[in-house]
Amino acid sequence: MVIARTDEQKAQAIAELRSHLKGYPPVNDQEGALKQLLSTFEWRKENGIDMYPVATKSNGLPVLYPIRGYLSMPDQNLIAAPGVAESVLRIYRHMVEEIFHYHVGCNEFLHRVIMRDCSKMAGKVINRETVIFDCTGMSWQQFHMPAIQLIRTISDVDQKYYPETLNKLYLVNAPGAFVYVWKIIKGWLDPGTIDKIQILGSDYQGKLLEQIPPENLPSFLGGKCTCNHIPGGCVPSQVLKNVPINIPGDANHKVPTAYNSDIMEKGKTCEDIRGPYRIGSD
Repeated sequence: MVIARTDEQKAQAIAELRSHLKGYPPVNDQEGALKQLLSTFEWRKENGIDMYPVATKSNGLPVLYPIRGYLSMPDQNLIAAPGVAESVLRIYRHMVEEIFHYHVGCNEFLHRVIMRDCSKMAGKVINRETVIFDCTGMSWQQFHMPAIQLIRTISDVDQKYYPETLNKLYLVNAPGAFVYVWKIIKGWLDPGTIDKIQILGSDYQGKLLEQIPPENLPSFLGGKCTCNHIPGGCVPSQVLKNVPINIPGDANHKVPTAYNSDIMEKGKTCEDIRGPYRIGSD
């Protein structure tokens, strides 16, 4: 949608954008930042990203990953509910090619729904995430070349089309093998992204608690949160077998997108399916 604006409205929009950027480092390469922003908008338009469905309380779509502690969505796990594509249920158990669509679907839900809730609770704009990746039990088997290439694809999408949405990424209990993999991955990342990543061994609790209040950090990572009111606790895992295995049925179609094709099609015309907020829209 294109909306004509007066000079006064444009100036107000710029002022609002600047207010949202308070606390961020100054942009030294303004030309590069503008190019990245325009590239993001073009990518979203060409791929119909604004039309991606996201789960909300009103539309009743099942979530694509477990969530805890938000205002507009009840605590819940990913289940093999009707409408979830079969690929999502496989991705949740294994690393497969469909992860690209799953990742975009999860990102859209995060920024349109979860970040909106976080901003309400914090009383300020929240648009960046802190990620903790626990490497416990990982070995060379998980670092085979197809998996590394998928990591490259995901990091490329995030850097180009979801810029400045990462606050911190902590890799805890990192095995010795990861040192060699990190040398490969590091070459794909923007220097600004590399600065946000910390690789930690088993002595990580102090670093995490510097960033995250103990009541929001799972107890097995050194915090006080247990989420014992819902199966699987803070981190339901089919690998750890603390939740039932999701078995795809007839209602979970074999398509590469995150939701069944009929739901993806509805997203093109139904505002409720797309959720209350769309990135880059007026």
